[in-house]
Amino acid sequence: MASTAIEIPCCLCGTMILPNNANQCGTCLAQEFDLKGALQRGPGGSHEIYVYQCRQCRKFERGKYYDYMEPESPELLALCLRLIPALSSSSTSKLHLVDAMWVWTEPNSMRLKVRVTVRTEVQNTTIQQRVIVEMIIKWKQCPDCNREFTNRTWHALIQLRQKRNDDAPRKGLVLVEMALARNPQIRKHVLSVDASRQGFDFYFVSLVHAQTFSSYLARIAPMRIKTTKKLVSTDVKSNTANMKYTVACDMVPLCRDDLVMVHKSAKGCKIPGRLCLVTKVSSTVHLVDGSPRRNILMDSAMTELAPETYYKSGGEKHYITVSSSRRMVRFVVLDVELCNDDSAEHHQLYEGPDSGVSKFALADVEVARESDLGNNDETFSCVTHLGNLLQVGDVVLGYDLVSSVLSGASDWDMENCFQSSYELPDIVLVKKVKGGVANDGDDMNDIGHQKEQEEEEGADGKKKKKSKRKMRRKKREDKKARELEEAAARMGFLEDFNNNDGAEGEHNFEQELANDPELQAELTAAERELAAVAEEKDDADAEAEAEAEAEAEAKDEIYPSEGKATKNDEA
Repeated sequence: MASTAIEIPCCLCGTMILPNNANQCGTCLAQEFDLKGALQRGPGGSHEIYVYQCRQCRKFERGKYYDYMEPESPELLALCLRLIPALSSSSTSKLHLVDAMWVWTEPNSMRLKVRVTVRTEVQNTTIQQRVIVEMIIKWKQCPDCNREFTNRTWHALIQLRQKRNDDAPRKGLVLVEMALARNPQIRKHVLSVDASRQGFDFYFVSLVHAQTFSSYLARIAPMRIKTTKKLVSTDVKSNTANMKYTVACDMVPLCRDDLVMVHKSAKGCKIPGRLCLVTKVSSTVHLVDGSPRRNILMDSAMTELAPETYYKSGGEKHYITVSSSRRMVRFVVLDVELCNDDSAEHHQLYEGPDSGVSKFALADVEVARESDLGNNDETFSCVTHLGNLLQVGDVVLGYDLVSSVLSGASDWDMENCFQSSYELPDIVLVKKVKGGVANDGDDMNDIGHQKEQEEEEGADGKKKKKSKRKMRRKKREDKKARELEEAAARMGFLEDFNNNDGAEGEHNFEQELANDPELQAELTAAERELAAVAEEKDDADAEAEAEAEAEAEAKDEIYPSEGKATKNDEA
């Protein structure tokens, strides 16, 4: 015969229950015990629980690390549950977590509310309550942001330099600026930027970020990279040292459209002892013979120069820049005849990468100076690589070696650098002119100089009495600060800087990428490689954090009184 359990009425509400030590039902027993006070109690017995967040990067503190967590996300909920001391394994309240969910709060209130359902045993009676726990968000700067906002905290420095002897524009630095403006992912680790006489200085927190940045720069422009280190301080007891690293990135001083004299003893070059033109600068320097022979193929007149080959073969001693793009002269094409093409009647021009015609072809071209038209009948004949780009009536830029004046050192170099059978050409054509030549910036400089003079004068028209040395020093400082601000804005480090010249330069760079698929492919490959490196680093950080959590859990199992929260408490 089945036994029947004896039930008794609750001493408070009269509900029939099984006998227990308190003779009360679970509802009446739960009203006598305040579980909210135990859950709302913070560390050390305080009545508030704090969640620390970085004001700059918006990351939450999680032990020794700072991680970014979305509002009302499961990760943030797990962090909040860990911060409740009553739910930890070392607590004496023996509360078991049943359920937890978010309660919506105003984002600007700096408060987080969690509805927690807990279960515990009181006098051999199981009671369950649903309590709302409120937490306060407080600002606390993370170590990374603290290092960024503190002086002398950099550990790696990149010195980007392009050293040229002449006053020609450094096009390599301009290309680097445009590439950095297009890639915000690569410049996010830069602490600060400083402008120098021949380049820029970039400061980083760690050497890994500096090496990633330098590898990206090496895909944009040819350069030689050297890394040096300096001992700042050392700790003999802990066997640690504080090192600072300097990464020197020396760019090849050759720029696009430069006329270069290649020494006859230069190693690693297919066209030594001749005048060459720089057609393109990417990770390598592309050279073409300035006056090629008529009976050779176009591939024989072109070569690529790697930065390692440039510096190993002597650098500027064997690759001498004769003229830069500022000394080019305008010529008018009178006649064009391809050298290796018998069908001269049907001459198809190069109109882009999809036109099906190679960009360069050897041709005999007859030109005349644009300034000589109508004055004399002087013409010049030369062999050029622009056969598929020119037609009669076009305007082309080139170097006039007949009327140009070179220094004595350049004349001596020409006598000793060229091959014995090489004949110096009169004209070297460089590129075709697509539009009118832009005006120089002399008028703008005159206006700026006039404004400076007006500012120096007082209200009565008299000049202020200042020391000339102080005025010159102030002008130099203002000029350096202005150049640094403009360069940082062009590279994208100043987001609120809106400049029309920078937009025009970016538009020109986009057009150059559209006409040069090889450079665009190299930039795309560099960005993909950087993204892969970032993913590998994130995976490594995740694995390190997982190992640290596993060690902490193992420690909690061995020493329960020192642990924080078990997996059942975090469910």
